[in-house]
Amino acid sequence: MTRCWFYPLAALLALTATPAVAQEALSPYVAEYEVLRSGAVEGRATMSLTAEGGGIWRLEGHTRGTQGLAALAGLRIDETSRFRETAEGLQCVRYDYRQTGLRKRERRVDCGADGIVSRDHRGEYQFPAQPGVIDQQVVGLALAIDLAAGRRGKLEYQVVDRGELAAQAYRVDGEDTVQVPAGRLRAMKVERIREDARRVTTTWFGIGQGWVPVRILQAESDGMAFELRLVSVRR
Repeated sequence: MTRCWFYPLAALLALTATPAVAQEALSPYVAEYEVLRSGAVEGRATMSLTAEGGGIWRLEGHTRGTQGLAALAGLRIDETSRFRETAEGLQCVRYDYRQTGLRKRERRVDCGADGIVSRDHRGEYQFPAQPGVIDQQVVGLALAIDLAAGRRGKLEYQVVDRGELAAQAYRVDGEDTVQVPAGRLRAMKVERIREDARRVTTTWFGIGQGWVPVRILQAESDGMAFELRLVSVRR
């Protein structure tokens, strides 16, 4: 899954699916979203998945502020994840994040046989190499693959995010219906499990849209809410 301003548009899933099921979720697409802050549209986002060859996939997210404070700030966020399929699941190769506007931030993660290195403005963080590690943006893809394979209940992934490499847990809450610009869609509702309840992140994966996220909602304890809603998807 780009950020709803600072939340990665995570949109999609762990490769323990059968090849046929994995192909349903892990196939090239381009999805367009509107981005809202507390119910008001302030931006547009694009997510695309492409095969680079040699077993490498590229997941790209681009967010632009088009209205309100986001436009005034010149907000622009670009994320690129490169990963491969392995027997243990999706595997991080490289992740790049860049935010420009009033606030500028950059991050990079390199995953190699010798280890994992994460860099941002605060410093450099190193972790031992291990199978099945993904970056924050690819979590949504890992979820989508598991949902397509029929997995439900609690799902966990090893995720490198800034200065931390740790398990992230998600709960599948069952089927739901959402109204977004793309229409009224059947979706599977998934919520991230956090010890800190000050932030609640919920994603709806479109059952008829190849398990692409059709809505992402992040609610903060101060009442602020950030949201992405699907406008269109092309496969």
